[in-house]
Amino acid sequence: MRALLPLRPQHGTLGSGVILTFFGTVWWMVGALALGDGTATRTAAVATGLAVAVALGVFAVRRLDNTGGRESYERAASTFRWSNAAQAAGIAAVVAIGVGTGRQHWIPALVTLVVGAHFYPLARPFGRPEYRWTATLLVGVGVIGCVAALAGAQVSGVLALCGLGCAAILWSTTVWYIVCGTPDIAAAAGPRARRRARTVPDVPSADEGDRGP
Repeated sequence: MRALLPLRPQHGTLGSGVILTFFGTVWWMVGALALGDGTATRTAAVATGLAVAVALGVFAVRRLDNTGGRESYERAASTFRWSNAAQAAGIAAVVAIGVGTGRQHWIPALVTLVVGAHFYPLARPFGRPEYRWTATLLVGVGVIGCVAALAGAQVSGVLALCGLGCAAILWSTTVWYIVCGTPDIAAAAGPRARRRARTVPDVPSADEGDRGP
C-alpha cells in the first residue's frame, strides 16, 4: 500500500478533496436511508458509507495538501458565490415545484441535475478540469433518475439511485486526487506563483559553495 500510494503531498487538492468527500457522504447517507424496508440493508449501507468516508478522509489528510488553495479561491471567489447561489435557488425551485405539483418522485433527479450543472462554471477559475467530468457524470445520474421517474419509480427508488450514484462520483474525484494528485503544481498555485517561479533566480546551496570551482 505504501508503494502504491506514496505519502507525498498532492498540491492544492486538500480543500476540494475534503469537501467532495463530505458531500459524497451526505449523498450516500440519503441514498442508503431510502433503500428498501429492510433495516439490515440500510444498516449495512450506512456502515459501508461511513467506512469509505473515514478511509478517504485519512488518505486525503495524509496525501493531499492545500498549496495554492488560497490563491485558487481568491481567483474563483466571484464565480464560486454566484454558482452556489444559483444552485441553492435551483434546488429550492425544484423542491417547491415538485411538492406543489405532487410530483415528488422527480425531485431527487432534478436536484442531481442542478448540483451537477453547478460544477461546470467552477472548473476554469479553480483550475480544476476534473470538475467537468464530475459535472458530466452527475448530470448523467440525474438523467437516469429522470428516466426512472418518468417510468413511474417511487420517490425512494429515485432517491436511492441518485444518492448512491452521486456519492460514488464525488468520492471518485477524491480518489483521483489521492491516486494521481495534481499534474501541474504551478497551475494549482496560480499565476502569481508562476510569475515568482520565473523571476526568482536559482541560489546555490551551501554545499555547492564549499566545493568551489
